[in-house]
Amino acid sequence: MTGHKLVEKTFAYITSLAKEGRKPLTTRFERDNRGIPFDTIEAVVTKEIESWFANRDRNLQIRLEKSIKGKTGEIFQTYTGATKDARFKIHADALFTLTDQSNQASPSYLKNLNLYADERDFTK
Repeated sequence: MTGHKLVEKTFAYITSLAKEGRKPLTTRFERDNRGIPFDTIEAVVTKEIESWFANRDRNLQIRLEKSIKGKTGEIFQTYTGATKDARFKIHADALFTLTDQSNQASPSYLKNLNLYADERDFTK
């Protein structure tokens, strides 16, 4: 296979993994991390996402590249990853409901978690 075909194949695989991971990650997060302080959420989300991908495919390596806090209750993360065929990025957006909007240490609850990959972020 050519380099372009390998990148396309990897993109299709990573996209399917991202879609597959939304539900189990949301379920696990709601079950195990319900009501934890919002100021600890970033590390917990990172650990959960990296752990899920590592358990799902041992040949896939991802790590957090950057994390940005948006408006209150929003976290945007970018992960870099690699397979033997391509390098890529996975984006994660998480939205949380906080019980006290003015306090970063207030209990928070996951409202929405979205994982996606952009084809422009895939290279050989």
